[in-house]
Amino acid sequence: MRPLRSLLAGLVVVALAALGYSKWHERQLLTAAPGSKAKQRTVVIGFDGMDPALLERWMVAGALPHFAALKAQGHYQKLASTEPAQSPVAWSSFATGLDPGAHGIFDFLHRDAQHYAPEFSIARSEPVETVDFLGMTLPLGDAKLDSGRSGTSFWSTAEATGQRASVMRVPVTFPPEPVQQMISGMGVPDLLGTQGSYTLIANHLVPAAESGGHVVLQAAGEDGNITASVPGPAHPLYPRDSLALPIRIIRTPEPSQVVVELDGVRAQLSTGDWSEWIPMRYRFLGVGRIPGMVRLRLISGFPKLRLYVSPAQVDPLDPAFQVSAPEHAATALAMRIGRFHTLGMPEETWAFNQGHMDEQGWLDMVATTLGEGEAMLYDSLDRGDSELVIKVFVQPDRVSHMFWRGLDKEHPLHAQSSLLARDAIAWIYRESDRVLGEIQSRLGPDDRLIVLSDHGFTSFRRAVHINRWLIEHGYLTLKPEHKLAGNLFDGVDWSRSRAYALGLNSLFVNRRGRESQGVVEASDMAALKTELASALLGWRDQDGSPVFAAVHDADDIYPSAADGHRPDLVLGYASGYRASWQTTLGAAPTSLIDDNLQNWSGDHCVDSALVPGILMSNFQPALSIDGIADVSRLIVDDARPTQDSP
Repeated sequence: MRPLRSLLAGLVVVALAALGYSKWHERQLLTAAPGSKAKQRTVVIGFDGMDPALLERWMVAGALPHFAALKAQGHYQKLASTEPAQSPVAWSSFATGLDPGAHGIFDFLHRDAQHYAPEFSIARSEPVETVDFLGMTLPLGDAKLDSGRSGTSFWSTAEATGQRASVMRVPVTFPPEPVQQMISGMGVPDLLGTQGSYTLIANHLVPAAESGGHVVLQAAGEDGNITASVPGPAHPLYPRDSLALPIRIIRTPEPSQVVVELDGVRAQLSTGDWSEWIPMRYRFLGVGRIPGMVRLRLISGFPKLRLYVSPAQVDPLDPAFQVSAPEHAATALAMRIGRFHTLGMPEETWAFNQGHMDEQGWLDMVATTLGEGEAMLYDSLDRGDSELVIKVFVQPDRVSHMFWRGLDKEHPLHAQSSLLARDAIAWIYRESDRVLGEIQSRLGPDDRLIVLSDHGFTSFRRAVHINRWLIEHGYLTLKPEHKLAGNLFDGVDWSRSRAYALGLNSLFVNRRGRESQGVVEASDMAALKTELASALLGWRDQDGSPVFAAVHDADDIYPSAADGHRPDLVLGYASGYRASWQTTLGAAPTSLIDDNLQNWSGDHCVDSALVPGILMSNFQPALSIDGIADVSRLIVDDARPTQDSP
């Protein structure tokens, strides 16, 4: 795994350029013809978050003809998700055929038992040894990144039997695995090392970004134009400093238009426009550089300007770190289809959730990422050099998260939902049907097609503050001077606390010998978990509705798991309820449950029995498939070497 380009790497680039180094041989490699044709292919298409109830409703209504035809001609069933029904958990089971206890992904976040701090579950990095020299911090080696997922993926197993695999944008595939071609999906960070940090530039007061972004308030200069900065990554040699790029927003005679200058590129934008990809370079010490790219959207022009700058992400034509396997595969693909989003979760939701992005602009972004995904899939299908082709489209999940309020008449935001919001989910299902039809048109007569989703969906009407409930019931204790717990459990007295919640479905016991300040003896664990589960299942909202459908003991559902990052209880919320965003980061506001008044209005982090996924195929499976962990058996158990080589 290459780290972001260091000073030495920058010097090498400059030296090679000065010598007139030719990239002819590299381009020959990148544009090389595909390998020998696959005689028979298995094409696996994931539609993240596609819900069986919606799919069946719209198939019957005639809105999804290609799904309806596939159901009639082949196989269709509901597909049990994992517990919990979270995308990284479920897609990890899809990849490995293992339950979460074996592959080790239990939630988007897990806790560091030493510091009670949330950590990203999908990928982990080890710090690089450094040395201080002349006021600089110099790395002594490359950064090491590892996947948080254990187990062997079925595409690796298939390759071992002679089936070449092309794997595109499947969640939890970062760092990329050494197969014929892999374009990493969920888990790829932006250049700031986050899962997506946008920038909003405005010349008037706008709401601050509570999470996931930066708001830059900048008044116009004497010439009427705005000069601001786009935040960048940490300085490679001075880690306490960050790099930034100047951006200039120039007035035009037409108030709804501006010209934007960023790192030598000029882009003219009208209100509502998205720019093309703008390549840019964060430079340092005159010779070092960190390449990346952004897109811009002019939300409103002068006099009240708002310009959205996407998260700075890896440029596939000049990767700052490896996002594909082989390493050059992303560049080769971009040379064929154009630049594409590389961020693991590119449909950036925080800006939309916080009022920094408009509905149409966000849906236009979704349409772009969908088109990019189509282009890379069709490229692979047309090249025909892989026996196994796997592509996941995440757009149904993202649109369902942000627009469920348009479908659910009982959601607090339904009455004020626009016509666009009320049709958004139906639109992405129609688009998915169109994609399915295009895929089918590119298959040969002997090709097998498998279509699945990792979970379904339900409404997120009420946000539950689990840590507040734990406080009120004596399981989590605050220090005397604190009335609420802030993020990272600020204000918690661990010496008197027996349980705490972090992540979307996870509850932990403060166990002695495991947590750094644990107080619960191992012999008391079982009784405490039973007590907690019983009390949580009895919790009722103000109208008498149960908050939980189930509470699962991890010892029962993950019997093979080591303690590690495994929660002690997995919380199965009832439909309409979900952990609050504050809960995910270890906070406890003063209320127990609040109405969810954010655009993120649909979810699946409830009891998995409430949100099954789907499984479809153009053949009748010989095997009984119960859950998503079984799907790989349709492929690997029937693996056939089809290359000419032995």
